Amino acid sequence: MAIMCLEANAAVIGTFVSTSSDGYAKLCNSAHKKMIPVILDLCDESSINAAIKTIRAILSDATIRLYALVNNSAVMCFGEAEWLPATLITEQLRVNLAGPLLFTGGLIDLLRRDRARLVIVTSHCSQQALPGLSVYSATKAALHGWATAIRFELEPHGVPVVEIMPGSFLLHSNICARQATFFDAMWAGMAEEQRCCYGRYFQRYRDYLDPICQPRPAQRFPEDNTLSAVINGALFDPVPKRMYKCEPWRYWLYYTAFAWTPYSVRSWLIRRFLAMPTYHED
Repeated sequence: MAIMCLEANAAVIGTFVSTSSDGYAKLCNSAHKKMIPVILDLCDESSINAAIKTIRAILSDATIRLYALVNNSAVMCFGEAEWLPATLITEQLRVNLAGPLLFTGGLIDLLRRDRARLVIVTSHCSQQALPGLSVYSATKAALHGWATAIRFELEPHGVPVVEIMPGSFLLHSNICARQATFFDAMWAGMAEEQRCCYGRYFQRYRDYLDPICQPRPAQRFPEDNTLSAVINGALFDPVPKRMYKCEPWRYWLYYTAFAWTPYSVRSWLIRRFLAMPTYHED
């Protein structure tokens, strides 16, 4: 998204957790002269406030117009709810939900001033919560609800609120790159009885996800990727839609079925859709 905007000759204020990240190295160099980096840790309210202050100072120049504010932060942690220690629950709540709300709240008046669009990346999990992603699903459902509510609030001010549901892009991003450390934290936090109950299943679960949840270099989606077209529309359509979905036929088929089938059938369909290991007593 940052590169798309830079190629459209827009200046981009990009937020980064640190200057040592791969994304920072690739975006904040001489090739991208209109890239303005700001450090932001969504788990730290003082960092959020400092970033808001910096951005407001940049946008105080009367010659600069805010075009869009994009919320694209997420931590996805696979694991059954019983396995998750408080640290992993809290991090997802802060990065996926509380942080974006606080950050956007500090800049809404500038959105209103410039009639800029607010772009929020949610998830298909906001429509159907998935086992193994209970906290992630809860945060994305809440973010979807928030987007829906503030759309009504900002409509009178001519501010479009645009939601993107990007579908699965595990193999094109680092959204699950820390899963191995998450599993270590889960196992360390389990009581002995839980380890006895889940031990073999936990290992099967971990082994299944290991090839998928590997660190990957920061990279742009291919030009012909459907998600690229979805993002392009959300950013640049003159009259943006409320919702942009990257929905391959498999997603459309399953999510349509989820909405219309009784629970007993839906439960089977959801497990089929995920194709994850399931628990059974050894």
